[in-house]
Amino acid sequence: MSYDVIIVGAGPAGLAAALDAKYLKLKTLVLDAGKAGGALIQSYPWKGVDSYLGFKDMKGREVAGSMVEHARSSGADIREMEAVKEILKGKAFGVKTEKGRYEAKAVIVATGIRGIPRKMCVEGEDLEGIFHTVSDPGKFSGKKVLVVGGGDSAADCALGLDKAGAKVWLAHRKDELRATDDNKCIIGKSGITMLWSHEVELFSGKGKLASATLFSSKSRKKTTLELDAAVICIGSIPANDCLQKLGVKMENACVRVDKNGMTSIPGLFAAGDIVSDIKRIPQALATGEKAAYSAYKYLKNPYWK
Repeated sequence: MSYDVIIVGAGPAGLAAALDAKYLKLKTLVLDAGKAGGALIQSYPWKGVDSYLGFKDMKGREVAGSMVEHARSSGADIREMEAVKEILKGKAFGVKTEKGRYEAKAVIVATGIRGIPRKMCVEGEDLEGIFHTVSDPGKFSGKKVLVVGGGDSAADCALGLDKAGAKVWLAHRKDELRATDDNKCIIGKSGITMLWSHEVELFSGKGKLASATLFSSKSRKKTTLELDAAVICIGSIPANDCLQKLGVKMENACVRVDKNGMTSIPGLFAAGDIVSDIKRIPQALATGEKAAYSAYKYLKNPYWK
């Protein structure tokens, strides 16, 4: 089936692009490997959204649901659980998924930066009970949980688990978090036990996680914690194989775009976290809208001045 524009990714950037594309009367298809809503629904459905004006006290799942419903009501065809395997460039773009093949005159990539979770490469890392994200902290109430990482993802996860009633340790290999000052302040007042300058050496258990052994670079001593679960939040490796095969120019794991949001491949645009230094909802929406308008002008050239 042929479309004017295919949008890869149904997070805030992709949904904003879809809404504007339909406003501009473009036949639009949105494809997402998971559930529509992006990280808001897949990673932080329980977390309050505080970075978007007018959404105070709303949870990630509520904001995502509102965005998805709005985009769908515009007439955008949003297909979930359909990962894009390859993007081909010819007279038109060919977009291949595990379910079919589609064609479009323009493509907008808004896949975000949450690709393959980065591994620690330590023994026992594949045991049952070790996660890379927490979609429902309430399931860990009363459990002993180790969170590993030093950024806002780790801080948010640890705070969510602590609020849900879990006993939480937060281990970071350095002596200061790379999180926001707000998160640092809240952690300081929480029941979270900080393990500064600690790295995991070993996860142990018979098929299921039972404990973790950590090493302190400061004291040179080892600590063993009995655990019910562990969450590794040390980043991810962007899933941009499709773009690399096309020869799209990248810069520091982000897609290089011009002032119109177009990549180095004519007709291929990018939006959201994969192009923005500031990875927040307002920036994602803005780049998504820009990509949609730019795609429209590209398709209407030379009639659009």
